Amino acid sequence: MILFLDFDGVLHPLNREDGALSRLPQLEITLRKFNEIDIVISSAWRQEYSLTQLRGYFSDDIQRRIIDVTPVLDHLDNRYLRQAEIDLWLRNAGREYEGWIALDDSEWLFPPGCRNLILVDPEVGFDEAVEDALHRKLTR
Repeated sequence: MILFLDFDGVLHPLNREDGALSRLPQLEITLRKFNEIDIVISSAWRQEYSLTQLRGYFSDDIQRRIIDVTPVLDHLDNRYLRQAEIDLWLRNAGREYEGWIALDDSEWLFPPGCRNLILVDPEVGFDEAVEDALHRKLTR
């Protein structure tokens, strides 16, 4: 299983009232229950920070599970940009037949009704409702 992870609106509310990555500890607690999940960063932060820098925000045990970032595509050529980036990453990694989940706050970056998307409220970020949704998807 692969988790494609956005940051803004997921790991912290967009207003950053509690600071950047304020919801990261709660996500890490959840991820520790599912050790078989690989993490790929799909956040726009990947355009500003290296994979090593991005891993540095996470606890040591979770860092080892962050395997890559999605490629950056031109939004003008892709209607559902995040989905296109994920699809390209899956093809390039030879993992296109594996299960995956995206935690993201931007529904418009995915086709309508995307079953792999767990939509996060950008005003709240990762919370118990998202944790429950993730747990349900991972235990099917």
